[in-house]
Amino acid sequence: MTDVGFAAQQRAGALMDLGRHDEAVTVLRGVLAGQPQHAGVLFMLARCHRVLGQYAEAMRLIDQALGFSVTQEHLLVEKARILLAADQPAYAASAAHAALERSPGSWEAHTLLAETLLALGNPTRVVVARRHADNALELAPQVPTAHLLDALLHIRMGRLRAARAACGRALALDPSFEPALHQLALLDAGQDRTGRAARGFTATLAADPQDGPAAVRHAVTAAALWWRLFDAVTLAAVAHWALFALLTDVGRPVRLGTALLVLPVLAAAALLNRRRQPAALRWQLRRQLGSRTVVVCLALTVLAAAGLLVNGLATATESPAGAVAGLLLGPAGLVLVVRLVRQLGRRAGPALRWLGYQVWTRLAARTTLTVAADPRR
Repeated sequence: MTDVGFAAQQRAGALMDLGRHDEAVTVLRGVLAGQPQHAGVLFMLARCHRVLGQYAEAMRLIDQALGFSVTQEHLLVEKARILLAADQPAYAASAAHAALERSPGSWEAHTLLAETLLALGNPTRVVVARRHADNALELAPQVPTAHLLDALLHIRMGRLRAARAACGRALALDPSFEPALHQLALLDAGQDRTGRAARGFTATLAADPQDGPAAVRHAVTAAALWWRLFDAVTLAAVAHWALFALLTDVGRPVRLGTALLVLPVLAAAALLNRRRQPAALRWQLRRQLGSRTVVVCLALTVLAAAGLLVNGLATATESPAGAVAGLLLGPAGLVLVVRLVRQLGRRAGPALRWLGYQVWTRLAARTTLTVAADPRR
């Protein structure tokens, strides 16, 4: 009987690795009909339902397993995972803490407790989560998941360079570890490294084609690459207009020659950059041509290019052609300013978080020392 249950768990695990969770459920249900108190089968079945998003059924099964099993640490860890996936971080923290009490040397329990504290969010809990993540790293330095958790905590605390290094260590252990590939791409996207982010999501989808969020972000970053073309053309056009507004004694040949030089250079750079992208990303770039945001982007890019050419034809900024160039560049320039402000906001967020956690941890340490030194407490 036990051998049948163990074989079913192995087969179900292989099916889950292939993403065939419904088939794994069928296999496990078949065994459970004959062995309703098999804790291992109940545990695997709960995992399947968690991955499928069926959290109520997963909880029912894991609670059944807890009633039949003598060793409960791994079951409590799974219960914490289910509760965390069901957006119940406080209850998940209780389950992870119970697992850690039963097995203080369990890296999984330390990892789950850190994840739940991180989800709860306030700075004190994040600092405690940092300690548990360090324990997990010490207990299991060869496990990519521990390094991914390290990266997530660094991100929360605004330490983006350390987060990149942690993702790199996870990928050094397993180059196809999809969560680390995904997180690294998210870091690139957050820092407006659009090309790297798009290639990162391409690699993420190659590791796990079923990753829905990565597929969505892959499309978004492909559209963002078109907007980078807009940024380059508009910035060049605005710079051209501003430069020759100051250099009033320059004639039309120089103005027009500069404009005619800039556009081919930008076009060549764009084509070269496109050829460097993976085939999947080039396909996504073509696919995004029909989206509303890219149509607007290309329309604004054409306006900016037209403004650049008209400004090259103008004899002076105050001339009728110069006024038309200003009108053409107005909408594109305004959108460019909005985009630059948003980029600065995204860059400022991690720096502010880093500063906040530096201040918070120092204040907490000072308060702890004060309380320890006060004999009346």
